[in-house]
Amino acid sequence: MTIMYPKYRWFPLITIIAAHLLQGMALIGPSPLVGSIAESLNLNLGAATAASMLPFTLMVAIGGLISGMVIDRWGLAKTYVLFCSLETVAALLLPAFGTSVAGLIVIRGLQGLGCGPITASGPKMASEWFPRTQRSMVQGVTGASLSMGIIAGLNVGPVIAQTRSWNTALTILGGLMIIAVILSVIFIFGPESPGSIEDQAPKERVSKDFKKVFGLPTFWMTFLSTFALSWVMQGYQDLTPGHIAVSPPVGLGLGSIISGQMMALLVLAFVLGSLSTPIIAEKIFRGKYGRAITVSFCLTAFFCISVMSPLVKSNMPVLIICLFLAGFFMGMPMASGMSFIANNYPEHITGSVGGFTMGLAIFGGAIGVAAGSTALHITGMYNVSIIIVGVVAVIGAIAGFGIKPVNIFDKNLE
Repeated sequence: MTIMYPKYRWFPLITIIAAHLLQGMALIGPSPLVGSIAESLNLNLGAATAASMLPFTLMVAIGGLISGMVIDRWGLAKTYVLFCSLETVAALLLPAFGTSVAGLIVIRGLQGLGCGPITASGPKMASEWFPRTQRSMVQGVTGASLSMGIIAGLNVGPVIAQTRSWNTALTILGGLMIIAVILSVIFIFGPESPGSIEDQAPKERVSKDFKKVFGLPTFWMTFLSTFALSWVMQGYQDLTPGHIAVSPPVGLGLGSIISGQMMALLVLAFVLGSLSTPIIAEKIFRGKYGRAITVSFCLTAFFCISVMSPLVKSNMPVLIICLFLAGFFMGMPMASGMSFIANNYPEHITGSVGGFTMGLAIFGGAIGVAAGSTALHITGMYNVSIIIVGVVAVIGAIAGFGIKPVNIFDKNLE
């Protein structure tokens, strides 16, 4: 059965790109400002990081986990309107309630809940609106837009905070999600999607094939690598800005603006790594995605830990190079894992497999922030937090060895 995909499909893509970009700004906003937040709320750095970052990340994970049920019931457009509105309203309440630790935790949690279904909706968007040949592109640009939002947040937030306050900065960064709300409202009144390929297959076949997935070691290794990447990415990107900004001996003492600029470079490198993954995986690793995941995780671990070396942190050009390479190789495992799913599972379950993998793996980010913040709180230094990231990256590299082609579905492929 041939499905016609309308040109209108590019508007839903623009909507999800905008939502991801603005979500990235709201997500990362407190990270380079953690010193100011700690001083304002009379907290140590570990507690300030946990209060401002952990609730958001944890609720993103919960929102992502329930996203499949919500999107299936309401559709993409209505889901976007509801949850982007929740994030926007929560951000606008920051001036009133974000001046206490409890208020900040609640507000950041509501923001994260609003962003969760958006994060996990990529596979559903791709399967409903785009042909198979364009689905990897959809995953790539949505992931890149989230990273570009992080870059913007890292740079815009400190500038606003310097002229106003950290609370105002977070309000503006989160409040800009109103743009995504407007696009989502327009999306509601657009034409119906051509229907996901999942809907074109008999429900019995879809259910049977999806159940098979959970018996595959390859599936669990792909999940583990994605979980590890979420931990590494969130843990490193949330904690490193503070490490760069705060004064010695805890940090490098470069200030929040320079910290934002350097982390923006890391995130830009992450985008480049994600976008170059299909070429690298096919040309260098000859389609062996598991091997690409293992190598990229190993290099990620090396360059993440390298910032602890006196030779690196005392030499600005070398520090910049190491951060860039850490971001570049960090950008590869997730894209490799999603490409593996797209190329190894039947079309009628790729959206479900990808969504389930992403929804659960997001919890890795919450655990990463919690582990890093706890280590920072206990030790008062960032070294242990960075070492934890390196260890988790090694675990992701080991998982890559178990990611091998799936053959049991060959007879079902069309």
